[in-house]
Amino acid sequence: MKEKLVLFLDRDGVINKKRIDYVKTINELKFIPNIFNALKKFNDIGFIIIVITNQSVVNRKIISEIQLKEIHNHMLKTMEKNSCKIAKIYYCPHRPEEKCDCRKPNSGMIKQAMNDFEIKTQNAILIGDSETDIEAATKMKIKSIKIQTDGQLIDLIDDVRNIFFKELN
Repeated sequence: MKEKLVLFLDRDGVINKKRIDYVKTINELKFIPNIFNALKKFNDIGFIIIVITNQSVVNRKIISEIQLKEIHNHMLKTMEKNSCKIAKIYYCPHRPEEKCDCRKPNSGMIKQAMNDFEIKTQNAILIGDSETDIEAATKMKIKSIKIQTDGQLIDLIDDVRNIFFKELN
């Protein structure tokens, strides 16, 4: 059986443009240019894509969990229309001072996804735009790449491919 390769992605700053005042509506969700091409290429290579995102906007009472789910459903439908597949979105609604296990830099969301999808650590990589993303990956002993906020994920395809398929080069 072929082993699953998993690409964990942070949401804000990696898939959509980061806002200092949070993404609060579907209209505020602005996808980064070329994101659909990048995700489709990762899917075509064979990666399962899972989003891991801190969303304290919920427990800050800025938006409700229902509103966050509407934003995520819109995101997933838009991905599907553009021939991209996101397997699942995991989010942490907690504020930093709540000190939960799921909020990055903790690794609870990654751990849950790895259990849910039966992922081996050597078959996973996380791409994020903050130190907390990289710390969460390090805690789970998975590979990681830090991308510039609102950077081009498409520029990392060869890097990720080389990490997992170097014996083919």
